[in-house]
Amino acid sequence: MERLAGLAGKVSWPGADEARQTSAALLASLGEPFLFVVVGEVKTGKSSLVNALLGEVLCDVAPDPCTDRIRMIGYGEVASETAAGPYLVQARAPHDILREIAVVDTPGVDSIIDRHQEITERFIPKSDLVLFVFSAINPYSRSAWDFFSLVRSEWRRKVVFVLNQADLATPEQLRVNEASVRRLAIERGVDDPVIFAVSATLGLTDPEGGGIEKVRRYIREMVTGGGHYAQKMVSLGDAALRVTERLSDALAARKAELDRDTRQAEGIRARIASARTAAERETASLTARVAAAYVRMSQEFAAAFESELTFGNMIGRAVTGIFRRGSAGIDRRASELTRDFADKLTREVEDITRQGAAHVSESLLERVRPLLEELEGRARSSMAAGREGRDHAAFFEEREKVAREVKSRVEALLGEGGNLEGVSPRGFSGLDPKAAMGGALVVIGAVFAMSVKSVVVDVTGGLLAATGMVLAGGTLLWKRPRIMRAFRANLSEAGERLEQELSERLAARMEHLFAELAGRFEPLFLEIGERERIIEAQSREAAKLGREIGGFVGEIRSQTGESR
Repeated sequence: MERLAGLAGKVSWPGADEARQTSAALLASLGEPFLFVVVGEVKTGKSSLVNALLGEVLCDVAPDPCTDRIRMIGYGEVASETAAGPYLVQARAPHDILREIAVVDTPGVDSIIDRHQEITERFIPKSDLVLFVFSAINPYSRSAWDFFSLVRSEWRRKVVFVLNQADLATPEQLRVNEASVRRLAIERGVDDPVIFAVSATLGLTDPEGGGIEKVRRYIREMVTGGGHYAQKMVSLGDAALRVTERLSDALAARKAELDRDTRQAEGIRARIASARTAAERETASLTARVAAAYVRMSQEFAAAFESELTFGNMIGRAVTGIFRRGSAGIDRRASELTRDFADKLTREVEDITRQGAAHVSESLLERVRPLLEELEGRARSSMAAGREGRDHAAFFEEREKVAREVKSRVEALLGEGGNLEGVSPRGFSGLDPKAAMGGALVVIGAVFAMSVKSVVVDVTGGLLAATGMVLAGGTLLWKRPRIMRAFRANLSEAGERLEQELSERLAARMEHLFAELAGRFEPLFLEIGERERIIEAQSREAAKLGREIGGFVGEIRSQTGESR
């Protein structure tokens, strides 16, 4: 019972409050006397029945529904009555039978008086045996049988049926109505219904004639043989089993929600992987386009450079005296051609980069935007589901908090202020923010532009130095073929280095971007993992409790021959 109460206090679901109250009441009832709880519709003579059983008027009886509180009558050397709460009166009476049991009179169900059924239902879980009182004349009230079904299915109490006011019915009515009650009880899960026909009014003065003595003997036999202890354990066990089942159902619902969230997390990971694959294709395409532009422009550069080494240009430089100074003149011209090549290549690469960034951004946003919409939808569903109860609301509030936090973190990453290794998109002159299609494009475009521009600068700078080294020394006219072979080799090597370094740098940038993106979703993954751990542990505990309680109740039933 302690473990059950502890588990009920941990599981969040709409009925958590009720389960905690019930399990706490079951735990407390272990130290209380065996409780006979009298229930039934208003004006079926419940209070009169209690008075007749005890042989003394302890409960008020009036033409109108006068019982508006639960009255629990236990043993006391002196008769007394104390209010134990807004719904409970604790009465004491010096009757020997009350040394072993307590009798509880409850308000009627389906009453015109407010809260009668509510306060009756709140006390049923504490009962060990329910005396369900019907009118002997008309035991067919739908509300009464609905309440009986609740007593049996929800709280699994053992029920003894009392057909009261039997003196007002004919023998044939009693025979037919008793048979009907037996049939209806069996249909609702009572294996062997115990039914008494009594007249509480007559039984107060003539217990044998009013049938009250038969009920007293039933109670005495149960108490004398210790059967009430066994019945108390059975009733507590049955109630505990019901709480355990409800906890298991709640945990199954939590598990279903967890499975949906797990599938969502798997979908997020898959979409991030898909976005990464698409980005890798786009960056590979970008690298290939830059490499192709370099090849085309380097060929034009080589042709222009080679034209400077023609025989006519050499004669011209000789006439002007430039040739007398060795290769200085051609070095100057080569430097001009190289810088022009570098400027044109940089401008074209920036155009290619801007277009490539747009494609990567479109691909990334196309895959990430649905994730943000899913998180927003999850937050909305959490708010709606959270209205079902306080504990349910607390559970979904935490779930919503995680979803909104992750959403804001991802939006911040892809926004214009997103921080990727200190990149400041607005301060980067190589990319026009006005041409960007959202914050993500600005960030990714800046990352790409910085990577591409730095590689181009490195390569063209090295190419300029390599060109000077090619031209250094000797007479150009006789070395022209060798110079051009070396020059083209340098251009080709620079192109390979450009493609390799660009590919490596963009791969590193994208690696960082997607590591950041995955990291922004990490709180969601961690929350799901922690919830899975908790639900699995609670489900194992609930299943273990169910097995232990069920085995305990089954053993008592087998030893005592107690029927359901």
